[in-house]
Amino acid sequence: MSLRQDILDNDEIFDLEIEGEDLSYLDFSGKSFENIRFSDVRFISTNFEKASMRKVSFISSDLSFTIFDNAFLSSSVFTESLFKGTSFLNADMRKTIFDNINVLYGVFSSSVMKECAIRNSSFKDSDFTDIKSVKSILSDVEFKGSSFFNTTLNSFKMDKVSFLSSNFSENLKELKGVKINLESAVSILKGYDIDLDLSL
Repeated sequence: MSLRQDILDNDEIFDLEIEGEDLSYLDFSGKSFENIRFSDVRFISTNFEKASMRKVSFISSDLSFTIFDNAFLSSSVFTESLFKGTSFLNADMRKTIFDNINVLYGVFSSSVMKECAIRNSSFKDSDFTDIKSVKSILSDVEFKGSSFFNTTLNSFKMDKVSFLSSNFSENLKELKGVKINLESAVSILKGYDIDLDLSL
C-alpha cells in the first residue's frame, strides 16, 4: 500500500517521518496527525480542513493553496516553507511556530493564536482580520500590503516588526499601544491621506 493511500485510509496518523513526497490535491480533512515530520513535501491545494495536528512539523515544504481552515494545531512548526494562497481561516493554533517563511496572499483571519510565535518571516497581501492572540510573539517580521482589521496588535509581543502599505481601520484602533518604527508609521499614514511634515 502506498504512503498516500495509507494516510487517506486512516483517520489517525502518528509517529511518521515523511520526506520528498508529493501529497498535493489530497483530502486529509478531519484527520488526526500526531508526532509527524514532513520534510521537502509538496502540499499543493491539499485539504487539512478541521484536521487535528499535534507536534507536526512542516520543513522546507510547499504549502501553496493548502487549506487549514478550522484546523486545530498544537506544538507544531512551519519552517523554511512556501505559503501562497494558504488559508488558516478560523484555525485554533496553540504553541505553534512559524519560522523563516514567505507568505503571499495568506489567510489567517478569525484564527486564534495562543502562545504562538512568528519569526524571521515576510507576509505580502495577507489577511489577519479579527485574530485573537494570547501571549503570542512577532519577531523580525515584515508585513506588506496586509490587512489587520479588528485585530488588536498590542496583544502580541513585538520586536522588529514592520507594516508597509498595510490596512487598518480609519481610526487605526488596531495599532493602539503598539510601538512601530518610523518607516512603518510613514507608510501607514500615507495610506490614510495624512499630510506629513517630517522636517527637523
